[in-house]
Amino acid sequence: MSVVLITGRPGSGKSHHAFHLAQELRSEGKIVRILDGDMFRHQTGNQDFTDAGRIRNLQGLAEAAAEGEWPGHVVIVAAVAPRREWRNMMRAQWQEGSRLVYLPGGCLWPGTTYERPGDDEF
Repeated sequence: MSVVLITGRPGSGKSHHAFHLAQELRSEGKIVRILDGDMFRHQTGNQDFTDAGRIRNLQGLAEAAAEGEWPGHVVIVAAVAPRREWRNMMRAQWQEGSRLVYLPGGCLWPGTTYERPGDDEF
């Protein structure tokens, strides 16, 4: 496992779980980096919430995670990735063995949807 993608709707606890997973992995001697979708968006100044802006944010997160794939290192990405094709686009940039964690709950903005991951994504 070198990249873990924690995804779900806004407010489902992605950042919270990423932090606690990182603590657990660090206690096992792993080197862990957390990439949070909201923080990444803020750092890059991407305030475009259209599909194009969301894809750009996820693409940037995926690239940053790929750069951190070193033996013994784990990158945890916590992000709203509401479409299967977007999650697949992210995971295609990572070495085999990436993991997907879906957190139910949270809420959506009016007029938006979230495709729950299928069994074949885990």
